[in-house]
Amino acid sequence: MRKAPLILVAAVALLAGCSSSVDSTESNVSPASTVNSQDGVPPGYPADIDILAPLVIKAIGAQPIPVTGADGNVHVAYEISVLNVSPRPAVITRVDTLAGGPNGKVVSSLAKNETLARSMLVPNYSGPFTEIPVGRTAVLMLDDVYDARADVPAEVTHRLTATFGPAAERDAALGAKYPDTVTQIGGVVTTSASSPVTIGPPLAGDGWLAANGCCAVSSHRGALMASAGRINAVERFAIDFLQIDTVAGVGTSTGDGSKNENYRSYDAPLLAVADGTVKAVVSTMPEETPQQVPDVATVDQLGGNYVIIDIGDGNFAFYAHMIPGSASVKVGDKVTRGQVIGKLGNSGNTSEPHLHFQVSRAAIPLSGNNVPYEIDRFTLVGSMATDALVRGPNAGERTNQLPLNDDVVNFPAIS
Repeated sequence: MRKAPLILVAAVALLAGCSSSVDSTESNVSPASTVNSQDGVPPGYPADIDILAPLVIKAIGAQPIPVTGADGNVHVAYEISVLNVSPRPAVITRVDTLAGGPNGKVVSSLAKNETLARSMLVPNYSGPFTEIPVGRTAVLMLDDVYDARADVPAEVTHRLTATFGPAAERDAALGAKYPDTVTQIGGVVTTSASSPVTIGPPLAGDGWLAANGCCAVSSHRGALMASAGRINAVERFAIDFLQIDTVAGVGTSTGDGSKNENYRSYDAPLLAVADGTVKAVVSTMPEETPQQVPDVATVDQLGGNYVIIDIGDGNFAFYAHMIPGSASVKVGDKVTRGQVIGKLGNSGNTSEPHLHFQVSRAAIPLSGNNVPYEIDRFTLVGSMATDALVRGPNAGERTNQLPLNDDVVNFPAIS
């Protein structure tokens, strides 16, 4: 929800135990099984010999919905978890996404450094990591990119290669029974047949920077929370909208940045993105001083002042960090697309005035599945690079697309 990194993580259970071993020089989990995965050995593993496969690879979250970005490509964002059940620390050196089953076409690949950049250790109390410790889980935040919706596979699975370090002294004998390197199959993900919800702009006017947006690794993409009995990527498609000076191409503030009123975004009208019904309003949280770490005591205060609108078909639009007392709607109100519902502010977990906007499948800020959306009309100006606006080269009008990370867009004026 804030521009500066904030990561919320989940605790996971340790699965332990093994009953057979392979020689430590074994380098691959080989030939693919033909047995039904519900009745026998999962596809990608031998059906004629027991082996140790020390990584437990699982998809987490709901079926991902493909979304068309402002780059014209179709993005499929989702997460898989990797639990290390060996007595040796693991380093993932490669991830291949395969269309269909274990023998499918490779649709994307990540090398070691890319994999590490898109991984998070849970629970993450110590920042970046280089290996998955014994009994710990890493979550990989993946984004597959396709030219068109028709190119997106109905299902993908993943092939992970990992190396293993030395076991602790007390586990040396057991560790010697495990392979030094493995290649494993897992994390089957079924693509949703649904389309993203199409909405109007949540703001009006020019120069809106889509900070922390899809599909880069950011404080939004890495917001993994223990919610409703699962690890939930609660801000997967969220955007922090900040207004910049598109003439100069820089700057969210007109002053020294010490006052909320100096920011171009501050006090901007927030617009209903669709007809709907107001489900939640918080409007009494104080504003924070910009460029300081806010003192947010509990999870339910992260959004500061916010409004949630039921926009139909199980989708809920969430507007966070509003000015105290600025909400112009109350619970139960019917709103129409383009109606002003409040003002952009700097309350809650935020480093400067901005609108945190997202769509989820629940009428609460953080526990629902976070889903993509496409804005029916905006103009792509360019993107921010090293704190400066780079115009084009693919600038122009956009329809039914999602602004991507660091895109700068113009929205229509309030009619």
